[in-house]
Amino acid sequence: MHPIRPREGGVNLRFGLLGPVELHRNGRPVPLGTPKQRALLTALLLEPNRVVSIDRLVTAVWDAEPPRFAVANVRTYVNRLRGTIGDGDRLTARQPGYVLAVRDGELDVTEFADALRQGRRSLSAGRPDAALRQLSTALTRWRGAPAEDVPRSAALGPRLDALTEQRCLALEALAEARLMLGEHADAVAELRETVAAHPTRERLWGALMLALYRTGDAAAALAAYGQARAFLAEELGVEPGPELAGLHRGILNRDPALRADPQAPATAAVTAAITATVPAPGRLVGRERELKEVVAAIGAGPPRPVAVHGPAGVGKSALARHAVRTAAPGFPGGVHHVDLRSLPRPGPYETLARLLGRLGLADDEIAADLDDALHQLRTATAARRALVLLDNVTGEEQVRPLLAGCPDCRFVVTSRRMLAALDDVEHLPLAPLADDAAYDLLTRLCGRDRVDRAQAGRVARLCDNLPLALEIAGKRLAARREWTPEAFADMLAGEEHRLDLLTCGDLSVRAAIDLDYQALRRSGGTAGDGALALFHRLGERGLADCGPAAAAGLLGSDRRTASAALGRLADLRLMEPLAPGHYRMNGLTRLYAREIAPTT
Repeated sequence: MHPIRPREGGVNLRFGLLGPVELHRNGRPVPLGTPKQRALLTALLLEPNRVVSIDRLVTAVWDAEPPRFAVANVRTYVNRLRGTIGDGDRLTARQPGYVLAVRDGELDVTEFADALRQGRRSLSAGRPDAALRQLSTALTRWRGAPAEDVPRSAALGPRLDALTEQRCLALEALAEARLMLGEHADAVAELRETVAAHPTRERLWGALMLALYRTGDAAAALAAYGQARAFLAEELGVEPGPELAGLHRGILNRDPALRADPQAPATAAVTAAITATVPAPGRLVGRERELKEVVAAIGAGPPRPVAVHGPAGVGKSALARHAVRTAAPGFPGGVHHVDLRSLPRPGPYETLARLLGRLGLADDEIAADLDDALHQLRTATAARRALVLLDNVTGEEQVRPLLAGCPDCRFVVTSRRMLAALDDVEHLPLAPLADDAAYDLLTRLCGRDRVDRAQAGRVARLCDNLPLALEIAGKRLAARREWTPEAFADMLAGEEHRLDLLTCGDLSVRAAIDLDYQALRRSGGTAGDGALALFHRLGERGLADCGPAAAAGLLGSDRRTASAALGRLADLRLMEPLAPGHYRMNGLTRLYAREIAPTT
């Protein structure tokens, strides 16, 4: 349904939901009446300029069984609200319900969302100074909990919770901007207050730990981790996630990658620690065939690297970790894990140096020359075969010297795109889960008694059947027992909030897609520039499907240039080729593209 454009003219109104519900008319506060009338206004303001059906208004106003004359009562509340607003043209009947016209600059929710979107774009573009201003502006719109003076009905509660989630995301982005700017001392004071209000947000704890460490107070950073761990255990019954635990290990080891780098995003520093043993991979559902293939490829014949590739969130790392753990008994030299995403500048030497460190060499013992370091690796693994997982590789040049220079090691590589330029590699693609596996994953996370196949199927489709998105959805349903799967699916169906909802602690679909977008921004060249422009054009228009002819029209170019741009997007897994001349962006990537598309 297309938004209804409000008419010009009328009195000067100002609506507020980010705190107690409020209305100002011509600069003066207006009493809003009973809680039910405020609930009615809240339901209308959550969907400004759109028709809200009478049935939905009834469920918003009455949490329990509505009274016999609920529809008539809603009409009475609407008439009273129309008089309260004082502009009869603003609240009008429109089948099958009512629409409240809200103009630009009249609703704090819209202003907050716009400023937050601008701040995220600035962060993605590497402009933390602009992001800090925009995110600070966004957060000034908040006066308290959203609609805090309105009873939480089953219809309103999830929508208001989504606004709270957006506020937390803004706070996390603000902390990242401060760390990128080197404002560590300022960030500490701000973050202590923030984590006190949101003690289960692992990204906020990670930002506080990193800020403390960079101000020279490693002891306080380690103490903050202890506090975070205690809160998570008490509130959720879980241990800190791998990102926060990895940061803790990095601080203990004084990892140089945690030092302040104004050019690097704070989230990269938070994930900088790498463990010598492979981290626990978590659940693996619906991947039995793929797991057997990877394990068989690891153990088959002469040493041959195994490369698993697939789009963001498809579960490459989880599959690879399960596979190397399964194959570990056959490697007396041990299993070693290097996550290239956590390296500041992951070239072949940096990857090799980190691997040698995991094999026991001190920093001052690692040769400064790549060939000499490769000799050290061959010597260290000659007597005892080792299995090495190189996770989140972005290009062949990062790993080619290692794969070719150490024949006694077995390598498993994960990457978004297929590393086609590597020689003698077993390539294994990974696709989204089948419907049955998606249902199984959701029910394992939130309980089979809570979700039926129809509800699970709807949630899975909105998650593009991607394991990362499904894991987040399942964990959120498990944590929020008051949310029904049907209500959660309704929330996900609202495209403006879907990426916000698919965030849980250190898990984020948005962050996973952002890695591909950052790679696109760095790609350069004619194809790279065209691909970046095409990604923005598709985002502006909300398009998912595209071919060379349509791409040429969007770019104002010839078909050859457009085909190269589409190919580059496919290489980076931001689009998938479905047939010759037909490419498609999955639903979550399309929403990300719309979110970061430059405004004109």
